[in-house]
Amino acid sequence: MLTLRLQRQGKKKDFIYRVVAIDSRFSVKSGKVKDILGWWNPKTDKFNLKKEEILSWIKKGAKPTDSCYNLLIKAKIITGEKRKIKIKKKEKKEEKVEEKIKEEKEEEKVEEKVEEKKEENLSTTPS
Repeated sequence: MLTLRLQRQGKKKDFIYRVVAIDSRFSVKSGKVKDILGWWNPKTDKFNLKKEEILSWIKKGAKPTDSCYNLLIKAKIITGEKRKIKIKKKEKKEEKVEEKIKEEKEEEKVEEKVEEKKEENLSTTPS
């Protein structure tokens, strides 16, 4: 199945994206691009897209990714509502350590309560 994706190009902190048609089984970095359909610079928010070619790929059954879909709507090539983009945030090591400390404190509190109940039960039961 064909997809329309954004392919990152350029230097480390100075980059642009190409809009490409590629088979969904391949990575964008594989270089097995069927067609280059335009570019987008997210820093200046400028873009240049080949409208006729994009529409012909969509008619052939190519499905754009969420980011590419939103760019096509912005360029008024297709109509519809923008899609929400799912971004996974990486957890920092500090946050993980803080969470572990909180969990350990909670476990200690639970253990203390259990020990207190055992002591109360032992003191209240006649021997």
